[in-house]
Amino acid sequence: QAVVSTQSTGTVTRTLVEFSSARISFLTLSTLVFYSSSAPLLSHNMGHPTVKEVQEKMQELINKYIELSKQDPEAEPSWQVLSKSGETKIYRKEEQKGDVLMDFLVATTLVEGVTAAEMTEVFHSKELKLKWDHTIEGDKLLETLDDHCAVYHQILKRVWPAAQRDIVYASHKQQLDIQSGEEHPSWIVCNVSCDHPSKPESDSSYTRASIEVVMFCQTIGKGPSRKDIKCKIVYSASVNPGGWAP
Repeated sequence: QAVVSTQSTGTVTRTLVEFSSARISFLTLSTLVFYSSSAPLLSHNMGHPTVKEVQEKMQELINKYIELSKQDPEAEPSWQVLSKSGETKIYRKEEQKGDVLMDFLVATTLVEGVTAAEMTEVFHSKELKLKWDHTIEGDKLLETLDDHCAVYHQILKRVWPAAQRDIVYASHKQQLDIQSGEEHPSWIVCNVSCDHPSKPESDSSYTRASIEVVMFCQTIGKGPSRKDIKCKIVYSASVNPGGWAP
């Protein structure tokens, strides 16, 4: 049977634990990174055919998660807590789309000693991702669009007895405008499946999956030292494994 789903609560928790542990890349640095001098907006690349294909979806996700980050899950009736483990909480969030009431999983957590800019770098960087995401067998850069947007071909480790999957996706990292009450800008990473001429699905020896992944990060605290700051994370991932799942 074909399956389209969000990640399970166990998978989301494991992803956030492994991801959060990768902050060690920055803990040894005395200088806190809050800003980027070159943080282009998604619109800068909208003329590129690969980005144009998913630009509308990415902008929709950016707007959606900025609004979600402002909500209090404990006070909103549309949020239902599914799991709690330390600072990590997983919710089912209801969403009205036209006449249809849909739901999806959203995870939140707090990570001490790092900024939003640093944590999104851990999630966005190909080199750092391979150090903490153990579901990846191979990750190849297909095209760099700018310092914060690139297209990748990723091969996932096989989970027996299902066929092995691969993904082609655009990954965009963006520094957001400072909102009221914030000391520093929040950051967001959107990973959205797309087509790329160098890796057409018809030539793949794997079953092509598709993804829609968002990581929103917000710096809590002013600094000046790492013990004075935390990073609030809002994470969600929707995966269509493609083909037929046993």
